[in-house]
Amino acid sequence: MRSNMEESRKNDFVKTIRALWNEQKNREILYMEALKKDSMRPSRRFLSQGHVSALLFQKEIKWIYEYFKCFLTDKDLGDTNHITSFVALKMLEDVEEKEQIASCLKRIEAATLQLYKSLRTFVDKDSEARIVLDEHLVRVSEFYDALTKLEVGARKSISYTAAA
Repeated sequence: MRSNMEESRKNDFVKTIRALWNEQKNREILYMEALKKDSMRPSRRFLSQGHVSALLFQKEIKWIYEYFKCFLTDKDLGDTNHITSFVALKMLEDVEEKEQIASCLKRIEAATLQLYKSLRTFVDKDSEARIVLDEHLVRVSEFYDALTKLEVGARKSISYTAAA
C-alpha cells in the first residue's frame, strides 16, 4: 500500500513539475508577444524582465527535475506542449489595449503561482530545490502584482477619460 502511495506522489510530482515547466514556456511566449505590441512600449523593460525570468526559471525547473529524475520515470521536460503554447499565444495575438494585455499576462502568472504552490509541497523545506522554488514564487508574485497595477492603471485612465 505504501509503495502505491509513493508511486502516486511521484506521478503527481512529475505532472506538476511538467505543468510548471510548460507554464513557464507559455510565459516566455506571451511576454515576447507583449513586447511586440505598440501599446506596451512604456512597459518594455518590465516585459523584458518577465521574458528573461521565464527563460531562467525554465532552466532552473529543468535542473530540479533532473535532480529528482533518478527517482522518476517520465519524458524529458524539453517536450513542450505546443497546443497549450499556441492557445496562450492566440489569447494575446489580437489584443492591443494595455489593460487586456496586462489581464492576459496576469492570468498566466496566477496559474504559474498555483503550480509553484503545489510543487513546493513535494520537496523538503530545507532543500536547495525548495529555496529555488520559493525564489521563483516571490518573483512571479512581483510580476503578478505589477500586472495588477498596470491593469488597474489602465482602467483608471479610462474612467477619468469617460468622466471628463
